[in-house]
Amino acid sequence: MTELYPLRLPPSFRERIWGSHDLAPVFGKQDRKIGEAWYSFDENTIANGPLEGRTLADLIAEYGPKLLGESASKDGRPVPAPPGENWGLSQAPSSEPQSQGESQKARSGLSPFFPGPPSKPNFPILAKLLFTNDRLSVQVHPNDDYAREHEDSPGKTEMWYVLAAKPGASVALGLTRVLSKDDLREAAITGEIERYLNWVEVDAGEAFFIPAGTLHAIGPGLVLCEIQQNSDITYRFYDFGRLDTHGEPRELHIEKAVAVTELQPHPGRIEPFRFPDQDWTRDLFVASPHFAAEHWAWDKPIKYPNKPNQADLLIFLQGEGSISGHPYTPGDAYLLPATLHNIELTPTSPTQAIRAYLPSQ
Repeated sequence: MTELYPLRLPPSFRERIWGSHDLAPVFGKQDRKIGEAWYSFDENTIANGPLEGRTLADLIAEYGPKLLGESASKDGRPVPAPPGENWGLSQAPSSEPQSQGESQKARSGLSPFFPGPPSKPNFPILAKLLFTNDRLSVQVHPNDDYAREHEDSPGKTEMWYVLAAKPGASVALGLTRVLSKDDLREAAITGEIERYLNWVEVDAGEAFFIPAGTLHAIGPGLVLCEIQQNSDITYRFYDFGRLDTHGEPRELHIEKAVAVTELQPHPGRIEPFRFPDQDWTRDLFVASPHFAAEHWAWDKPIKYPNKPNQADLLIFLQGEGSISGHPYTPGDAYLLPATLHNIELTPTSPTQAIRAYLPSQ
């Protein structure tokens, strides 16, 4: 086996009807309307070092706990996490966040690292950058129980970090009033749902936690870093009368969307917890059974506080430098295997990044 090192995951650009040609401040202009840049999906290929060209799924299958950490069993499959709570932080943790899986995982015997069919290894977290030049559809994602029963997939809980926002840019988080399931269905069919969407103006540096079951939409003029479960199950509730590239309405999934939508109000933006006594700025936004997410900012060399029982993702949003000798620029992402030690982050300009990981058990 090749010795593991910081693994660069290149962005995979995805064209979207609501996307943008201008991917500033992360990338340059594109000749297609790019809506998303994906990183930690299974088929992505390593872009540096001796393992260049290997897929992420191949490396998980080969290296198992050397890549994923002590929460992986000897055959490379992590053990199920114990029951516990889910945080989108408006409260501060008393110490380093610890993962606490859902009781449904314990009941099902499925691991958070391998939420899909048992024969297929999956990385648990999907990281993306989003670039919006139009409104996304009004949509909702199912939780794990519903998605496994109906889609043979994990559910989708996510968070957004706002990297850039034009004046007046906003996101829709739930509804302005509680509707019954029947009224919700009727509002989607008639378009009255537009009247009830809870649009919230956003600014760069803010973050939002979107648990499965949250009705939501994203407006134009935004660049977001999205951290989510490794699932692409989306139920489109309403699409503002938009037509696809063939002049046809895009498919809606109203019945499934109504079935999974949680009707309680959304709490709004996250109040992060800032870790004290750091040589750099470190804010914790989310610690959930599915992932934890932090924002880091630094302008001088730092020692990376990695743990031997978890793999980390770093998505670089601003600045240049190196990570243990491997260069980074905005838009780069690195997977840091659990067995790495003495990792150094050496900036040549002030740097910001999102760190995502499955918290230690």
